[in-house]
Amino acid sequence: MLMSIVGAMAQLPDLKFPTRFVTERNAYAPGSTVKGVLLLDIRSPYHVNANPASEEYLIPTELKFEQSKAVREVKVEYPTPLEKAFEFSEGKPLKIYEGQVLIKFQLKLAAGMKPGKLNLPATLRYQACDDKACYPPQRLKLTLSLTLAQKDGAANPEYEKLLKQSEGDTRKLKEYSSDAGGLASLLQTQFREGRWHLMVGVLYIGGLALNLTPCVLPLIPITLGFFSMQARGQRGRRAGLSALYALSMAVMYALLGTVAALAGKAFGFQFQNPVVVGVLMALLVLFALALFGVYKFQVPPVLMQYVGARQGWLGAIMMGCLAGIAAAPCIGPVIAALVPIVAALANPTLGFLLFFALGLGLGTPYFVLGLFYERFQNRLPRAGEWTILVERLFGVLLLAVALYFARSLLSPKLYAMAWLVFFVLVALYFFAGERAMTQPRVVRFKQLLGALFLLLALNNGYSLLRPKVHVQWEPYTEARLEQARREGKPVIIDFTAAWCQACTELEEYTYTDPRVVREAERFVRLVVDATRSEDENVQRILKQHGVVGLPTVIFIGADGQERRDLRLTGFEPADSFLKRMQQVR
Repeated sequence: MLMSIVGAMAQLPDLKFPTRFVTERNAYAPGSTVKGVLLLDIRSPYHVNANPASEEYLIPTELKFEQSKAVREVKVEYPTPLEKAFEFSEGKPLKIYEGQVLIKFQLKLAAGMKPGKLNLPATLRYQACDDKACYPPQRLKLTLSLTLAQKDGAANPEYEKLLKQSEGDTRKLKEYSSDAGGLASLLQTQFREGRWHLMVGVLYIGGLALNLTPCVLPLIPITLGFFSMQARGQRGRRAGLSALYALSMAVMYALLGTVAALAGKAFGFQFQNPVVVGVLMALLVLFALALFGVYKFQVPPVLMQYVGARQGWLGAIMMGCLAGIAAAPCIGPVIAALVPIVAALANPTLGFLLFFALGLGLGTPYFVLGLFYERFQNRLPRAGEWTILVERLFGVLLLAVALYFARSLLSPKLYAMAWLVFFVLVALYFFAGERAMTQPRVVRFKQLLGALFLLLALNNGYSLLRPKVHVQWEPYTEARLEQARREGKPVIIDFTAAWCQACTELEEYTYTDPRVVREAERFVRLVVDATRSEDENVQRILKQHGVVGLPTVIFIGADGQERRDLRLTGFEPADSFLKRMQQVR
């Protein structure tokens, strides 16, 4: 046992990565402020944890200078991390650094020191990981060597070059997705915090509910017919075939979710393309027309009968997959809504779970039918006014999904007005349409739906008409920022542009929330308009704050230091933005 442990330790890779200090100048006068960076080269396939780390069990990367009478006011600034998921994190994205990492530092030299060499001891602590595991933490002893002179020396060109490389080219600002901080972010957060049971449960119940739609009901007699020919009197075998039938449906949908998640951003970015969004909306409307009875979409009966005649395990698998395809008109709307969300998550585990739960909910009744088919043969639900009304409701929900995707094609005000018109038309449809429905309970439920959508229309109209409060901003200036630092006030700096859709959504939905407006009163609120990003003054401000995309919102505490862990890129709803603001002191 002892020998195996020693052997394992001997096989640990060398994780002492190269480091190097680079300072702003080649010499400093006593009492001067020293600015520099620690260059850490992390070789592939390793990475180190960010500061702060994503999880409590992970050790953050940390640079510390030992206490010395020669220096004071030591400040260390860590870079913006990447977010990636790994095998050992079970699909959860972690904040990491990889490749060449620059850790900025600043320290004040004591006055009255004699010219010569000054060696300042420092320690760099980090934990290296690869895709599969994390290794024991490393603690490197470093030395920052400075030359002391009568006056500050010449600027170091390498320092400026490194800073420019880390800041990137801000002349071509990228536009962050409007979905940042939206439903995909919410799902990812719940998964990371272990609250994934709720969303999986909701989709499972949704899959069960889909069995009430008319395009799924015809599958019930086909399923009973299939199991009537399978394993007569053999309860154990029939249970296995029923489970395989249901699981094949669930796995078929789960594979779709996994593919969408693996494609990740390459797939999800297509939903920012107006042409792709337009085609998707057209498909959703086409599915909706099928649910409104304009036309019928179904698997050819001959194919269903052929597959149903197959015996044993293969027949159960084929029937389960084909049943999943036959349910497409009703399942399609939900899939069309889930695919872009899962693609934005880029989390295969979560994508598999979400679609598996949906498919399992759809397949559970078929497991029960197969297991107890003798008892259900004469008690089947028949398609009638209730199922037709549920089908129409699904059609309305599908049109709502299509309108949701139109968000990227419309201005916020026009988008809000479109929802108002949609709610009014749907209310009129449920009040005045489908007059062929005569069953009293069905008619009352239809009228209840009309009243519900009318209330949504009234609420939407009130939101459009009522006067809104706004966060009041003042133009960014260096003098105002310096004044806030002297007065010890926290600062918000909003980087925006007229062409940035997510910026407009922040202004329209987040900065108008009364709670956000009240909390913002204790901040100095500065705005940088980067509509003309080629302007030299705008370029200087963007580089100074390391902004490479819009929208970007940065928070500076009362101590004058930016809270890099709270920097926002993209749209975020008011609730989450308020929590972000409350952490700044």
